[in-house]
Amino acid sequence: MLIFDQLRNHDPRLRAMGLIFVGGLAVLVAGLWWVQIVSVREYQANLEMQSFRTVRIPAVRGKILDRNNHVLAENRPTYNVSLYLEELRKPFETAYAGEITRLRTELKQQQAAEEKKLGRKLNREEKKQFIITSKHKALLRQRAYCQIAGNVVALVSQRLGQPLALDVTNFVRHCSNSLALPYPIATNLTPLQIARFEEQATSPMGVDIEMQSTRIYPLQTTAAHVLGYVQRDDRSVEGDEAFFSYRLPDYCGQLGVEAGYDQQLRGKAGAKSVLVNSAGFRQTENVWSPAEPGKNIVLTIDVYIQQATERALQKHSPTPMAAAVVMDVHTGDILAMASIPTYNPNHTIQGFPPGERERRYDRKWGAEPNRATQGAYFPGSIFKTIVGLAALEAGLDPLANYRVEADPDPRRPGRGCIFLANHHKIQDQVSPGEYNFRSALKKSSNAYFISNGLRTGVGNIVSLGRRLHLGERADLKTRQDVGGRFPDQRRLNSGWHDGDTANLCIGQEAVEVTPLQMAVLAAAIANGGTVLWPRLVDRIEPQSPVYGEAITNAVGRVRDELGVSKRSLDILREAMLADVEDPDGTGKAAFVPGMRICGKTGTAQKEDARGKLTDHKTWFISFAPYESPRYAVAVLVDGGTSGGGDCAPIARDIYSTILEREKMRTPKPTTLANAR
Repeated sequence: MLIFDQLRNHDPRLRAMGLIFVGGLAVLVAGLWWVQIVSVREYQANLEMQSFRTVRIPAVRGKILDRNNHVLAENRPTYNVSLYLEELRKPFETAYAGEITRLRTELKQQQAAEEKKLGRKLNREEKKQFIITSKHKALLRQRAYCQIAGNVVALVSQRLGQPLALDVTNFVRHCSNSLALPYPIATNLTPLQIARFEEQATSPMGVDIEMQSTRIYPLQTTAAHVLGYVQRDDRSVEGDEAFFSYRLPDYCGQLGVEAGYDQQLRGKAGAKSVLVNSAGFRQTENVWSPAEPGKNIVLTIDVYIQQATERALQKHSPTPMAAAVVMDVHTGDILAMASIPTYNPNHTIQGFPPGERERRYDRKWGAEPNRATQGAYFPGSIFKTIVGLAALEAGLDPLANYRVEADPDPRRPGRGCIFLANHHKIQDQVSPGEYNFRSALKKSSNAYFISNGLRTGVGNIVSLGRRLHLGERADLKTRQDVGGRFPDQRRLNSGWHDGDTANLCIGQEAVEVTPLQMAVLAAAIANGGTVLWPRLVDRIEPQSPVYGEAITNAVGRVRDELGVSKRSLDILREAMLADVEDPDGTGKAAFVPGMRICGKTGTAQKEDARGKLTDHKTWFISFAPYESPRYAVAVLVDGGTSGGGDCAPIARDIYSTILEREKMRTPKPTTLANAR
């Protein structure tokens, strides 16, 4: 062959190349022999002593913003001093060896003393009590770990100027379950403590400052019931890997927007692998799936109006339990939704002050329920707006005067009442006399609306309430939404009497509503009869444009139509305007110069089984301005005295703030309800 022929010819260059090739092959074979034959036991031992652990890395939770991008919930860094245990491996082993040596010496001395006492050598069985067992070794290792860690904690305490002590129970648990992860020994450092720690040239061995993301509500109690709160929860969610060796701290929404939009806010957790040795100490780590940050939720709430609404409730409500909703009548946007008593969602993360947990979760007076959406109450006289519309559609002449007769009531001189066919008496708050639609609404005559409601028929009234979707939820996705109660056809067909219709006409017994539902009612009266879905979330967008396009929700959704004439709505609006602007109107305390407000007060009574009055629910629903309505406001006070005295002043303060707000900027010309 050619190559061997060339070698026989003693070609010096080819011979040198051949020698290099053969030499390289010999080195390769020798290396393979060394790795696979000579060193196989060493590599096998190292492999057996090492293993991988997977760690769940939480994503950065998205922010919650108001409609003007003011931050309502965000993440802020908190700084902890953490102990990296793998860096203390040598001190641990040295201390452990010392403990073993000490114990071995003690056991030898005890064995020698026992042999001297017996005057003979111990047999094999007797010597077992003086042998170091695996249980002894585990306890000594634990003692060595605590000793070294305690010394480090003492150094950190001195440096921070803060008394610190090693929590032995938590430390031992950490060493047993999460040795590869850092152990926090001082949390939530102040800037002064961080400066004290960093000003030293070197840090104690195995210690460094670690940053963690913590959920913060910078405005404290503002919009607390809307936002909800989060709790520590590092479990996997849909889309995450299910199994991890370790899980870093994460949050999960429990209530409000935090809960309803938890999937979008939470993002997608990442994962990393950690190589640990046989003792459990970290060797190396590798991130193989980075976390994807959660998206921001932009609400329809205007924080300026929200805070004003909360202040008005605190200032004017005669009881500690009240709620208010402010809504855009054309889009259904909720501009403010407040409930008292309120709470601070930061306490769920940072810890409760003394007595706060009990106050927050008290079954009767607690701050947890959102009374604007979770409280279902008798509407009282504000339901007369629905009865009035149904009566007008059925042919009621609004200008005709109806004589409201009343027998003397010894307990209520000067007040009227109405007797039904079964001689059941219903009290009235007005005196007997003649009333037309306007005067009856502004003075809130029970007799007028019961008489005309009976003429109209309960079917027409219920049909109108159904088009308002009373008794149904508003689909806010906050885990705080109830539908209330409203009669259906089955109820009407099962023993329904005129007395039930009379109670329905004045908002008692057969119907329970939420303040949010009454804001929807006020908006429908204001915008020409369009029943809107309440809207709390304006859009969902990424934290950074790098992560993709913004997801924008629809501007608003039409749920239904009242199906009443413009004439009927105009008559009702004028009567509601008189309720606020006339000197004898029950809602005159809501009057605001510069903004014409249409309103209706209500007071619902609650009796016990013996007919004794036990409670009042007072209301005021309204919209403004009269000429071109843009805002609807519904106010409830649980346990008040009258809608005009309790709730109208709250609405007045809210509208005053809205008027100031409009002077600050021109409102958006959104007209969903008019585009029919």
